[in-house]
Amino acid sequence: MRRAALISLSVTVVAAVAAAPFAIAGTPKAAYAATILPKAGGEPNVTISPSGRTVLADGLGGGNGPADLYRSTDFGKHFTRTAIKVPNVGGGDWDMHFINEKTVIGVDLDLTAGLYVDVSKDAGLTWTQSKIQSDVYDRPWVAGKGKDVYVVAKGFDGIPYLYISHDTGATFGTTPVPLYGTGVVPAEAGGTSPNPAEAFVTNQDAYVDNLTVDPKTGDVFVLYGIDPPSTYSPTKPLGVPARVYVAHLEGTEGATPTMVSHPVYLGGSGDAFYAGFNWMALDQAHTLYVTANGLHNGHQSAWLSYSKDHGKTWSKLVDVGTPGKASVYAAIAGGAKGTLAMNYYEGTGTDPNVAQNWYATMVNITAADTAKPKVTRTRVLAKPVHTKDICLDGILCGIPGFGDNRDLLDYIDVAIAPDGSAIAVFASDGPASADASSGTSTIVVRQTAGPKHGKGVDGT
Repeated sequence: MRRAALISLSVTVVAAVAAAPFAIAGTPKAAYAATILPKAGGEPNVTISPSGRTVLADGLGGGNGPADLYRSTDFGKHFTRTAIKVPNVGGGDWDMHFINEKTVIGVDLDLTAGLYVDVSKDAGLTWTQSKIQSDVYDRPWVAGKGKDVYVVAKGFDGIPYLYISHDTGATFGTTPVPLYGTGVVPAEAGGTSPNPAEAFVTNQDAYVDNLTVDPKTGDVFVLYGIDPPSTYSPTKPLGVPARVYVAHLEGTEGATPTMVSHPVYLGGSGDAFYAGFNWMALDQAHTLYVTANGLHNGHQSAWLSYSKDHGKTWSKLVDVGTPGKASVYAAIAGGAKGTLAMNYYEGTGTDPNVAQNWYATMVNITAADTAKPKVTRTRVLAKPVHTKDICLDGILCGIPGFGDNRDLLDYIDVAIAPDGSAIAVFASDGPASADASSGTSTIVVRQTAGPKHGKGVDGT
């Protein structure tokens, strides 16, 4: 495996790092180029304009607005740091999304009351701001189609809510749509949505994972999970995140909007998925995919499921992580029928709560819409991005058994450009970007060769 080499770029762009291919034997090798965004921070996002020309990438580093934003206008080859100048900066958890070639929507937590909604109509150069005035407090996600913009976040009451705008985020309806507790599909109809009692009384740790809008049909899907009451115990007072659902927005034409839920997976003995950081994507055939990230069948990995009927029924979970190694924070993006791009951190051990080397890994998945997906993995950097444990439990980190380190924070991201190449972002505080004393950087990884994924689906 060759050592990553530094390439000098212009003064407005940070250094780039050549990638080290590490593919399964007998498969075409992918190649990647990586660009370091120094000290840009953890929880990075990436979004690509419909033409592919403009790429925005960010991390939650301080001092440059709600996120440390970098902008490329040459298909992700070079990036320039760009300030997000808005009247108010909230508590982070920034998410952003291109809804057309020029319009980008971003959302940012106001930790006192509500969400800031930041809108750019010049592809990330300048921004305006509105606000969703509500008691939301955790992990907003944003997506849209045309002038319709959707934001989902968790409320102080523990229930996730969907907020809808029909004027490109300038204003939002005064009454949000609860993700569950209404629109319940009864058991006799094949549904197992959280019932009102579970939704509003016994469930103490709901979480929102992801938001996806089908760019062709306008269908809105929200991925979420709950800790079922059956998993509560004195040692786990919030339960164990074992159930994963997808809710579909229905009744938007003349009727009261309702989220109707169906289970992706209802949990089993030993299951523990991440509370808030599973992932969802659509392919060109409108098949919906979920990666349930966490412990299942004794392996800490990325577990893939698909639905070909708009989220009503789901396939059995299939492991698409690295065999025998911890694979954490997997994100997915959809392309051609049955084709996904995925990225995750691959450990050298099996337990993420133990210090180890973690490597940035890119994945091409074909036949993803079958029981036997074909998975090709590439280790994109020769050096590790992290050398400590990775705590997967947010505010519980530091409690015995949960791990301690959250320097990378809680998620990463991936997208597919119109030409079928993958672009992903990783957080790094390890040798791949410098070292821990330099803080946490964001690394943008751009595919330069190897199997393409088909035209990317712009919906997440």
